[in-house]
Amino acid sequence: MSRFSSILEQNDVAQVFDLFETYQENSIYVVGGAIRDALLNREITDIDFATSLKPKTITEILNKENIKFIDVGIDHGTVTAIINERKFEITTFRNDIFTDGRHAQVSFSNSLEEDALRRDFTINAMYLDKGGNLIDPKDGKTDLENRVVRFIGNPDERIKEDYLRILRYIRFFLNYSNKKHNLDNVKFLKMNLD
Repeated sequence: MSRFSSILEQNDVAQVFDLFETYQENSIYVVGGAIRDALLNREITDIDFATSLKPKTITEILNKENIKFIDVGIDHGTVTAIINERKFEITTFRNDIFTDGRHAQVSFSNSLEEDALRRDFTINAMYLDKGGNLIDPKDGKTDLENRVVRFIGNPDERIKEDYLRILRYIRFFLNYSNKKHNLDNVKFLKMNLD
């Protein structure tokens, strides 16, 4: 757990875990960037959560505890809780039903594994439970250790789902990779810039 103490020992994070775990065990996880940064011993600046609970349940729990929240992303499963003036995005596990290159229609899921499949890169599909256990269905930790930025599934499909992933790939490549670009990735990036 010491590797993730920079995340888990924050009082606000512990409060989110306690709140949701009291409602339903094993229902909420830290996801994505905070885990990447912890594994690389970088400063943790942003902490997001993923949960099996539906958005309506999330808002009910927050209301019951008198925690302010923003629900502008609720149609896509995201509720932003405001705890001690910090914002935490809490997003329901989901699947993409339809995408148009920028916007997605989603269905909600109970499955962490399904949620991981819809994410862009393996290094963004790592989850951390309250006990400090890393759940890594796409082997993002190995890619991070090897300094590789790898799309989940077919790169062309991932890019076509959301063209901003082109910029995200470049950003993540510059921040996390020390390898040459994968030629297939370059091909699909160029194809989708037209």
